[in-house]
Amino acid sequence: MATPTQAPTTAPQEPDPFYYDYNTVQTVGMTLATILFVLGIIIILSKKVKCRKSDSSPTCKSCKSELPSSAPGGGGV
Repeated sequence: MATPTQAPTTAPQEPDPFYYDYNTVQTVGMTLATILFVLGIIIILSKKVKCRKSDSSPTCKSCKSELPSSAPGGGGV
């Protein structure tokens, strides 16, 4: 039991490991989201432009995924 003449001892203060600078977190998050969004648009547009340059027909053969059942001779269920 502490008497009024004894000063309470305190533990040394350590920095809180869960302190976040929310302004920096928000700025970094928005920057990454913008970069990924623009990168996705560029990838989508590059595939469409590639098909238009390589094939003059309305459908691009290199962009379609060919299934084994669509091959000549059947083989489908």
